[in-house]
Amino acid sequence: MNIRPHYFNLAILFFTGLILALIVFILITMYIRNRRGGKLKKWKLMANLLIRKAIFFEDDGDNNKTIQLTQRTHQLLNADPHFRELLTGELLNARKNISGTSAGNLKQLYLQLSLQNFAVERLKSLKWYIKAQAIQELAVMGIKEQITHIYRFTNHAKELVRMEAQMAVVKLYGFEGLRFLDVVSYPITEWQQIRLLHELSHTPAENFSGIEKWLKSENKTVIVFALKLARDYHRFELYHAITACLPDHDPDVRLQAIITLGELYRDDTAALLISRLLKEDIKHQLAIVKVLKNIAAEQDMPVLLDLLNTGNPQLQLGVAKSLAGLGPEGMKALQHHPLADKHPLDQIINQIKSEVAV
Repeated sequence: MNIRPHYFNLAILFFTGLILALIVFILITMYIRNRRGGKLKKWKLMANLLIRKAIFFEDDGDNNKTIQLTQRTHQLLNADPHFRELLTGELLNARKNISGTSAGNLKQLYLQLSLQNFAVERLKSLKWYIKAQAIQELAVMGIKEQITHIYRFTNHAKELVRMEAQMAVVKLYGFEGLRFLDVVSYPITEWQQIRLLHELSHTPAENFSGIEKWLKSENKTVIVFALKLARDYHRFELYHAITACLPDHDPDVRLQAIITLGELYRDDTAALLISRLLKEDIKHQLAIVKVLKNIAAEQDMPVLLDLLNTGNPQLQLGVAKSLAGLGPEGMKALQHHPLADKHPLDQIINQIKSEVAV
């Protein structure tokens, strides 16, 4: 089919125009991007200079803690939310890496700029990630005055929101902040428990109330966390409350109770754990024999020898190590067991001998 020259010329013009439009679009985009990049660079320089001024700020002796701001900073804060967001981010990064008087100065600057008001407004957002960011911001800057706003999010339906709120109240109030455990109905994940314990490690250990109540919580993850608290802070007075968790139907609660009793034990703890051993699944049995290795005494030897009759090699190994841990008498009793020359106990005994020799 022949193409008329007229139509051919129109097609060339069309595609030429399209290419020119694309070039113009690319040039405009590059211009806007470069201009925006230059603006961001200037803003970041302004923010860093202001933060540096705050870090090294000293009052004039008249309790005047106002940090001097330029007119340009005032204008940008009121007119451009992007500048406010950048300045807030720089403040947060600086605050995370600074302590002492300088940290207090950064908080003062944050309050002087009324940035906490914008954070409180973001707490009302319908977007959960904006709520979470606002909570984290207030916590990092140490704004205790907003604890009422933050506390109500500790049992929020969205996991990230409640995790940040729980971390925030602990960061702001230490052990006292754990009162959210009284009301939380959602699970506290393993990762969240690790984060909370790490945050508490920065707080001076004090006798704090609540653990006994949390050990009876309907929320099983609260019980698990309470057991970890009792163990980490050596709360021996909670021994009976901890042993009451051993028959719990939740396997994680039972496991943590076993591990905790390995740290907070009495003379009768080994016998108590042995009495429960055959009622447990293999995972919990192994946890018990691991604890027994450290807390069993000579009076527990007959029961431990009986447990060697189990057909599970893992359990036999754990029990054998517990017996060997009792010293020469335990090792002698292990070697004189009726199954000592039969597989797998013979190999287990040889393994323990080699470990002792090393």
